[in-house]
Amino acid sequence: MHKTRIFTGLALSALALLVILGLSNTLFAAFSLVVILFGASEWAVLTGLRGVIGQGTYVCVIALFSWLAWSSVAAGWDWLPLAVGGLWWAAVAVLLALWQSRWSSDVRLHWGLRIAGLPTLVPAWIALVLIHRYDSRLLIFLIVLAAVGDTAAYFTGKRFGRRHMAPQLSPGKTWEGLMGELLAAFIASLIGASLFFGDSSSGMRIGFVLLAMLTVFASVCGDLFESLLKRVAGAKDSGHLLPGHGGVLDRMDSHLAAAPIFLIGLTWLLGGNVG
Repeated sequence: MHKTRIFTGLALSALALLVILGLSNTLFAAFSLVVILFGASEWAVLTGLRGVIGQGTYVCVIALFSWLAWSSVAAGWDWLPLAVGGLWWAAVAVLLALWQSRWSSDVRLHWGLRIAGLPTLVPAWIALVLIHRYDSRLLIFLIVLAAVGDTAAYFTGKRFGRRHMAPQLSPGKTWEGLMGELLAAFIASLIGASLFFGDSSSGMRIGFVLLAMLTVFASVCGDLFESLLKRVAGAKDSGHLLPGHGGVLDRMDSHLAAAPIFLIGLTWLLGGNVG
């Protein structure tokens, strides 16, 4: 199992680098949309929409709203999907803080989670495409930031973990693991600030570090929200497409939240010059 997981992880990392660095922004947008739609198919199943009709309809709805969102970007309203994403993840953070396990059986929650796919998946796709269009290296940094944080959280939690962070949603996550994740992310953000803003003011570099740390918190929210989705569905993984890793959503859960927040922060940091 571990060998399969490592092999799949290496293959996915190599593919991600090839796609990010080798494709034009238009082709990257098309490729990443296909990935998002695979995630939408898994989202449909997790929220009880099974079969060709249920999954197909849900995927078509996500595709339609993705087109509408991209049309707003083309019209100069790129702030609109990003504002939706930012407000949505702020609301998710509140939901996660207030979460009660008895809500799992509430029919309204199940319907809400179906609708939640829209503000989760669509702004994330828009953010990924716009970050890639501005500077593909920043997109690689975003992926590395999440990967470094996840790895540090796993090993720190395994070694020192005592206090569970969200036992009702993800029993394996601990506050000690989060501290390890933040420390690793801080080091990565210092390196990133030096690489991308080495010739800029110290205020710009500090702002980038703070943005990276905020992005890590957002990635944790994304991870926990997908755990909530799976917990309500009674599923261990979002799918079985990726050997040793589960489904597409299992691999991109943290990026769904991190990408919009990272782009919003970059837009503010650079004075609206992103995208």
